[in-house]
Amino acid sequence: MTNSWNSPDWCDLHQRRRIAGEILLRAIRRDPAIFRQIIRLHDERRAWRAFRALMQPWQRADFEALDPAWRRLAGQNVTVPFHRAYIERPRGHSKTSDMALQLAWILLYGRDNLSGLVAAADAEQAGLVREALRRLADGNAALFTELDFFSESVVNRVSRSRLKIISSDVSSSWGRLPDFVICDELCHWTKPELWESLLSSAAKKSDCLLAVLTNAGAGRDWHWRVRESARMSPRWYFSSLDGPQAPWISREVLEEQREMLPPPVFERLWLNRWQHSEGTFVTLAEAEACRDASLTPQTHGEPYRRYVAAVDYAEKRDLTVGVVLHREGDSFVVDRMDAVRPVPAQPTRVEWVDAWIEGIAARFHDVTFVLDPWQLVGTIQRYEGLYDLRRFDFGAGRGNHALALALRRTILHRQVRWFPGCGQLPDQSERDDLETELASLLLRQSTSGRCRIDHSTGGIHHDDRSFALGAALLHALSEGAAAEWMHIEHPGSLPG
Repeated sequence: MTNSWNSPDWCDLHQRRRIAGEILLRAIRRDPAIFRQIIRLHDERRAWRAFRALMQPWQRADFEALDPAWRRLAGQNVTVPFHRAYIERPRGHSKTSDMALQLAWILLYGRDNLSGLVAAADAEQAGLVREALRRLADGNAALFTELDFFSESVVNRVSRSRLKIISSDVSSSWGRLPDFVICDELCHWTKPELWESLLSSAAKKSDCLLAVLTNAGAGRDWHWRVRESARMSPRWYFSSLDGPQAPWISREVLEEQREMLPPPVFERLWLNRWQHSEGTFVTLAEAEACRDASLTPQTHGEPYRRYVAAVDYAEKRDLTVGVVLHREGDSFVVDRMDAVRPVPAQPTRVEWVDAWIEGIAARFHDVTFVLDPWQLVGTIQRYEGLYDLRRFDFGAGRGNHALALALRRTILHRQVRWFPGCGQLPDQSERDDLETELASLLLRQSTSGRCRIDHSTGGIHHDDRSFALGAALLHALSEGAAAEWMHIEHPGSLPG
């Protein structure tokens, strides 16, 4: 055999390879399952491996249920059992990565001028689908040459098919005529308007595919009604995993999350079990266990103590709260907590905060004040030369995350004590104090894995006393030891 490029043997081999490549390309265009067979993804060691070696049975089942709808959008004459899908998986079970595989196939091999939407509660979550597509392109460059990536879209420059990425801007979703709609992490959407607009938009085209990706939610609000309607409807494909089944999520990660999160939150996020309520931050019994009947509100400080004071300010709707505490050994004692409620015709003025700071500084002497610069920048500028003022650093959610975990940890370990009736509103005849507020709090987890405390809507519940206490505790903890900034990462290498 000669090595000449013009030899019959070399030309024959080249011809056979070309023909084989064309046959494979036609097969990929015809069937997204074949596309998945050749795609490479990162495994848990960040090494590139064929997806077929990583795919789990529950992933294959969801793919196969939606393949006919994607093939119809590619112009194929196939029977489509479902144009709607509700896929419910625990955190870390590749919801976003799996959908990116399906979106990649339709953008590359679908009809010309297809228009799709990916919607999420916030820009961070919405951008995860684009990033998953970008990673696919990085590992499979030869297949993705036609796709261009922009900040809010992915476009096939040849077919002119487009994937638009939107978040909670409801107005941008009305009036669209999409060919496919992906609603990512629906249970994190706070309002139903975006869902309603996308559902109605999907109904405008008979072949439009609408898919919901989410983990289990909480409560019996509109999220639950959507889930149950999908579960009961013969026109919807409904899939829900019972507990963690992904081999890339280690037992150690699950145990860490179990210890860190309240049981309802852990069960919802990691066991994929719908909760009757959104998950308490702490129980009333846990909060009441920190009450010390021997303590009373203090009007003056002791000369040898150092104090930390924090303020959470709200002008119109929420409470304004000031709290003072000090360290005693490895625990903390709340010396006083003052709260004021605004009324419709009489909002809480910043002067209340100024007077409170001046009074506490005069009576407690060695005090460090912790203030939110977004709420009280004017106060900070007035007093930063007179008193020891510290700004609470949100740090793109890191401050709220650290505050929530520090507050929960000190309560559960009984490292903080307060007097009976701490935080009780003076004009409230029913019990409404720090303990009842703590028991009503929700612990929410963002798409990035960070936690924050929150309260239920409706104007009944608040989180202001808890936030002020948490800010003071966080600063006091940081003075005694290095601050512990914990961050929950997505396990494994297949996010979603």
